[in-house]
Amino acid sequence: MEEYWLKIFESDLYISEMLKIWEEGEKWAKWINEVTKKYNVKGNKVLDVPCGIGRVSYYLNKLGYNITGVDISEKMINKAKENVKQGIFIRGDMRKLSEVVKEKFDIVINIFNSLGYYEEEDDLKILRELREVTSQDGIVIVNLENRDFMIYNKPEILHSFVPPFLIIDQNRFDPYTSRLYVIRTYIKDGKEIEKIEFSQRYYSLHEIVNLMKKAGFKILDVFSGYSWKNFEINDPQMTIIAKPN
Repeated sequence: MEEYWLKIFESDLYISEMLKIWEEGEKWAKWINEVTKKYNVKGNKVLDVPCGIGRVSYYLNKLGYNITGVDISEKMINKAKENVKQGIFIRGDMRKLSEVVKEKFDIVINIFNSLGYYEEEDDLKILRELREVTSQDGIVIVNLENRDFMIYNKPEILHSFVPPFLIIDQNRFDPYTSRLYVIRTYIKDGKEIEKIEFSQRYYSLHEIVNLMKKAGFKILDVFSGYSWKNFEINDPQMTIIAKPN
């Protein structure tokens, strides 16, 4: 299983996609900074998991936060180390997070739709691990795409352009498992460069809330993306703010 996901996340083409949307990290960081003030979080220790190339960590660090990042991809970790010189970045599996980091954090972030790549039992395990590394007075921020929006709005064929690549996603949603199956093709100068296949479990709000409660969290609020708009059923993203029970 790990080798399968590493093929995706260690793809140079996937990493190039992340670099193209680097600026989104600044918007998230500014919002997270507002969140810490709103919920009166005292400390400044952030765990970013999975941290990817550090696009949120970079801007949080500039705002004065102490950053630790964890990601399963060695290539991602190496990029994050290059991008965030003052951060600590460790290669590790979210399902074994408490074995990777041995301390508690004031703010734990799991954003950019990072759950659902394994099975639901694994996501529960990940959430329990997030709970384990969150300080009792800290908060967790989980950001996911909304299943109820996605099933009506995700096209079967999606074209996007991330220079110099044309990216074509062929999407198939299985309502029995709530998994989206994707065949992603990278094209450059009219030629196919690479093709990867993956699937991801998508959650409705009540499903992820139930998992988080099972994992030992109390839900504080649910917003739409990185905004202060209360989440509604037709919003593309849901961002859950929770604290340990």
